[in-house]
This record gives sequence, structure tokens and C-alpha cells, in this order.
Amino acid sequence: MRLTEVEGRSRWQCPSCGYVQYENPVPGVGILIEHGGKLVLVQRDRPPRQGEWALPSGFIEADESVEQAAVREAREETGLDIELIELFGVYSFPEGPPRSGLIIFYRAQPLDVHTLQAGDDARAVALFAPDEFPPICFRTHREVIARWREVHQQMAPGNEVIGPSGMLVRRVRPDDYEQVVRLMKLIPAEAAMTPAEGEHVLAELRSNTSLEVWVVESDAHELVAFCALSFAKTLSETRAWLDALAVETGFRRRGVGRTLFELAMRRARTRGADQLLVDSSRGSPVAQDFYRAVGFGAEEVERIRIR
Repeated sequence: MRLTEVEGRSRWQCPSCGYVQYENPVPGVGILIEHGGKLVLVQRDRPPRQGEWALPSGFIEADESVEQAAVREAREETGLDIELIELFGVYSFPEGPPRSGLIIFYRAQPLDVHTLQAGDDARAVALFAPDEFPPICFRTHREVIARWREVHQQMAPGNEVIGPSGMLVRRVRPDDYEQVVRLMKLIPAEAAMTPAEGEHVLAELRSNTSLEVWVVESDAHELVAFCALSFAKTLSETRAWLDALAVETGFRRRGVGRTLFELAMRRARTRGADQLLVDSSRGSPVAQDFYRAVGFGAEEVERIRIR
């Protein structure tokens, strides 16, 4: 093998047969195991960074999927059998250790937290609240934990979220109800809403405990968008309905709708829903294009499976 210029880089190549030894990143997986608002961290018992704290993580074996690797690593390092909630992020670490790689993070929850115990390659394992985290040894773990902490705080009931262009995303308040009714009329199916129907919507907002409504407030303190979720428990699962999502014309194509949709997905997961459903036929052609862009199909009633 000789160092040769190949594809603009210096690579090891066999001068006889032309074989090139490519150095590609190694794929790994990390798991954010959540329980009671806390995360599971492990104290490493092997190099690199022996004795320091990190998320459960490891490299993916050649004969397994990334999801299988996440479940295996969680069991090996923490003793927990887990259920994956969602893909939470992909990060690269060209600096090592010990060689270049990328790591795929999942959110997960334990099936039985009482089996929590340190595995063979962990010195200790414990649950930590967001304000109790010890120093985390790997950069990618620190970055994904910072994102998790931000999302966790944003999705807590009553908390506010800073949305696109600094707009405020928050829970609806009683003094917002009239503006929500005004925004509902932007939905084609509700454009001809009568005063009596508007009063019915107001009554639902005041009394329907299965509704969860979030609004977007501009810097002029005017509501420019909202989404409404409702939840239903069946014999076997919880379902979330995206009942309504409306954005003022002047604020469309600025990420407002996507912010509300992503919030709806997270709230559905937090409430234990298995799928999110929407009746896209009630929306305008622009709204239907939006629903398809975020993952819904072309049927009137479509669903996205969450778990």
C-alpha cells in the first residue's frame, strides 16, 4: 500500500490492483432514557474517558439495525429494557475518540425502571434531573443533552417557547379565545362560521378538558396562529387529533406552521399517544401541501404513527 492522491485526498492504495483503503466514519448510537423528567447517565468504567459520565452509547454491530443497537446498548450498560420514542438527532465527531464517527441518538423510556443497574462496562448508573447533571465527557453527548433540556423545558405545561422571528409560542389563555375563533375562520371549512357556531367554539374552549390549544403571538402582541389538539383513549392506545391549525396569511412560509406541528407531535408523545391524526380535507390547498410536506398522506383522514 502506498499513499496516493485519490479523489483529491491522500489515501492508501495498492499499486498492483488499485484497491483504495477508504477511512470512513464509524457509526454509533446513543440513548436518552427518560423517566420522571430525568435522564439515565452512566459513569464509564473503560477508556476513553474512564470514570466520567455520559449517555448510554456504543458502536453498531455489522449484523444489527441502529434501533437494535440502541436497545442492546441500553440493556448492556443500564440493565434496562427500553421502548424507543423517537430519533432525536445525528451528530458527527471527526475528532474521535478514538477515530472519526457519527452517533445517532434516540429518546427512549424504560419498560421497568426498577431493573436499573450498572453493566459490565459501567462503574455506576443513575437518573439525573436537568439541574443535577454531572460534567458530561463527550461533546456530542453534551450537545444532544442541551437540546433535550431545551425541548424538555419548552414542552413543560405552562412554559413558553420562542418561535420563528422571536415570536412567542404559548398555551392559550381565556382572554385569547375570541382571537382563536377569528383565526379559525381562516380554515376553509370554517370560513362561513355563523355567530352561533362561534359561540359553540367559545364554549368548547372554556369547558373541553380534552383540548390542548397553543397560540403564536407576534411582537405586536397579536395572535397570528394557533393549533388545537384533542386526545382520545381507546382500549389499546391513545390517539391525538390535530383538530385545527391556522396561520395568518402574512405570517405563512416563515416556519410558524411547522413550529406548531412539531410542538403538536411532541405534546402527543408526552401525552402517550401512539399516532397523530388530521382531517386534511378541511384545509386549503396550501394547507394540504403543508400536511403532505410534514409527512401526512393524501387521504382525507391521515395519520402519522408516533411510536
